[in-house]
Amino acid sequence: MSPGALTRIELTTPDATLRFDRQADRYSHCLLVHPEDQLQVLLQGVLADPNAPWPSDPPLQQLVLEPIGDREFPDVALGVGMSGHGHWSLAAQWLRTPGPAKPQMGSVALEFDYACKLRPPVGFLGSTYRVVPQRYLSGGTSGLEWMRVEFGKQHWTGWFKESTSPSSIPSHKLSIVVLAGELQWDADSQEITVRPVGSLEKPATLRWSYRVAWIACDE
Repeated sequence: MSPGALTRIELTTPDATLRFDRQADRYSHCLLVHPEDQLQVLLQGVLADPNAPWPSDPPLQQLVLEPIGDREFPDVALGVGMSGHGHWSLAAQWLRTPGPAKPQMGSVALEFDYACKLRPPVGFLGSTYRVVPQRYLSGGTSGLEWMRVEFGKQHWTGWFKESTSPSSIPSHKLSIVVLAGELQWDADSQEITVRPVGSLEKPATLRWSYRVAWIACDE
């Protein structure tokens, strides 16, 4: 570990936390939400083989916080890393997306903006997440469970409720909107991937970007 490297970096709102943890020479990350004043992992970045030349999630080896965001959420996580013939970069930040009627009262979203400078041959390129809450939890088990999912190439929305709630009505939804790239959903593994759009057959810099929001269903 380089001198002064942080083992954990967090970007937090009252409802959710983006957490980066340093493992060996790179950072993994997850999104935690705060149901009933508890922390629960909702999305986990999947770094299946950290030593692969083209890993299942960007191999960030250096990460810092810089106060370059807006007044409400000034901290921005800036990361870089390399593996094989790829050089990755990331900017991640919380921001408030304008609402249709009152722009200042829009929802809060977490924006990831990745880029990779690549040289072929290329394996996988993109970001991979596992949805951690299960669809059905045994009676009395505390936690979130997901109820249903809608998805397409540019979006994924899952509805969740507290497993101990007698209501069958979801309390929150997780929204992922792709700004640049394409999304895929594997219902069997409960994994979401976001990949850039472009050729992997020649040297290039490809970008993929997406926003993640945890929204109360009554908003």
